[in-house]
Amino acid sequence: MHSAKLIRWSGLLAIVGGVMWTGSWILNHFTEDGTRAVLGLSERGWRRMLDPAMLFFMAGLVGFYARQAGKTRKLGKTGFIIGLAGLGTMLIGNVIEFWVGPLLYDHVPGEFKPTDHLGWATVIVGFVVMPIGFILLGVATLRAKVLPRWRRALPLIIGLMITSGMLLALGIREAGLITSFLSFSLGWIVLGYVVWSDRSEQKVA
Repeated sequence: MHSAKLIRWSGLLAIVGGVMWTGSWILNHFTEDGTRAVLGLSERGWRRMLDPAMLFFMAGLVGFYARQAGKTRKLGKTGFIIGLAGLGTMLIGNVIEFWVGPLLYDHVPGEFKPTDHLGWATVIVGFVVMPIGFILLGVATLRAKVLPRWRRALPLIIGLMITSGMLLALGIREAGLITSFLSFSLGWIVLGYVVWSDRSEQKVA
């Protein structure tokens, strides 16, 4: 049995993850494509900071799903699994690009790093898959009516915002990516707050 207290703490982790995600991308921008360090970290260092952020997101998603005690039924479970798989795929891609790649190729100056392309492609796949899970979980959350008022619509809103940003990126690449990434981080902060602020003493399996 998992207590409501543990679920609330998963919400706090999601908030921390959202702040880390936003901060790491902003500071990474000032590294000027890795040509200089910012606060002692290079582009690689700031991109590695995304790893714990994504782990915190996964914890937050688990807590959000657990809060509804299985009342979202099969649709909610499917959305939860797809969302979690998307986040896990993003994490794997980041590890490939910024941990595995340097270990394999940094000792050879000028060497082409296929892990860069594989890592980034894997991150993109996960980023595309993840909002699909959110949309499904969002619909199931609306039907379950466990959370109060606007909180029920939150996963659906996040999924649609990220998807809209990706579609916008097809026409206006930079603006679309910025919209998606901001929706992603802001969504996690708000979702984390929803879980953290819930004072329910409900027990879930």
